[in-house]
Amino acid sequence: MTVVDHDHLGEATSEGSAANSPRTRAATPTGPVDDAEPRAAVDPPPAVGPSATALSPARIAVLVACWLGVLLTATVIVVYPLGPVLQQREQHRLLGNFRTRVQHSADAKLGLAGALAAKTTVAPSTGDGVAILDLVSVRVRQAVIEGVGPGQTRRGPGHVPGTAGLGQPGNAVIVGRRAGWGGPFARLRRLRRGDEIVATTTQGQSVYRVRSVTTRRPGPSVYGPSTDDRLTLLTSASGDPFSTDRATVVVARLEGQPFEPQPQGGRTAGADGRRGETGDWAQLALFGLAFGAVAAGIVLAQRRWTPLSAYLLTTPALVVLALLVAESASRLLPAWS
Repeated sequence: MTVVDHDHLGEATSEGSAANSPRTRAATPTGPVDDAEPRAAVDPPPAVGPSATALSPARIAVLVACWLGVLLTATVIVVYPLGPVLQQREQHRLLGNFRTRVQHSADAKLGLAGALAAKTTVAPSTGDGVAILDLVSVRVRQAVIEGVGPGQTRRGPGHVPGTAGLGQPGNAVIVGRRAGWGGPFARLRRLRRGDEIVATTTQGQSVYRVRSVTTRRPGPSVYGPSTDDRLTLLTSASGDPFSTDRATVVVARLEGQPFEPQPQGGRTAGADGRRGETGDWAQLALFGLAFGAVAAGIVLAQRRWTPLSAYLLTTPALVVLALLVAESASRLLPAWS
């Protein structure tokens, strides 16, 4: 009679079951491993990096839109956040120089030796300082420049050539910016009838009293001669930088007698502050092409180098060209915007 050890039998049965389980069969080799056995081919991982990105038409369109956005942003920064800083620096220089001229003129009237002659025999050149204007009630003091092109009004309010000189007989017309480059005439609408405006020239000080503040279309009568001695101030009536249809017009009348008239330059039909420098299109196109070439160079460089290296090598040139494009584009805006 055979005696069966049930304890050992149970252990053997458990071991056999474990050996026959799927997990055990998969983990236990059933025979010698043949290293020469062919294995399934595994595709290499996709390349990662700039060179893997193809320049499809859609990608090119996105890049062009991005670079145009950069130029638009640069133009806004130059005209609005950066413009006031540049305008104030220029105003500081103009005010200092003009005060010196006023002092020389006062010395000449007193007969001090070596002082400059007070009487002017030639018309002021474009860009020259011609007066200091104080809008007393709104606390605005600006050096006035001869000329109303964008290159002049970015430095300060511009005296319209061909109109009377400040403090002299006739209608003296000044155009200033509403928003861009510091917006020296942004507060023009706050003036009220009876407010005082003081103009200081090399002839002396003249006081004007505000008669009217209106919003209207700036017709020829605004810039033309008048029967009284007045000062006319103009700026854009709209925040739209391209608006040229309506203006804020302040008319002030001279108190007392005017000074002796002095020579003034002639005015062309377009010298009214409502136009940009149309001749700057060629300069804008040149800088724009250069910017596009550098931007294309960045894209091509990223296909050979890392993005960091590509941007480090090209960013300085890109920033300079973006500012040049922005500065040229700002000259195309109306001179009073």
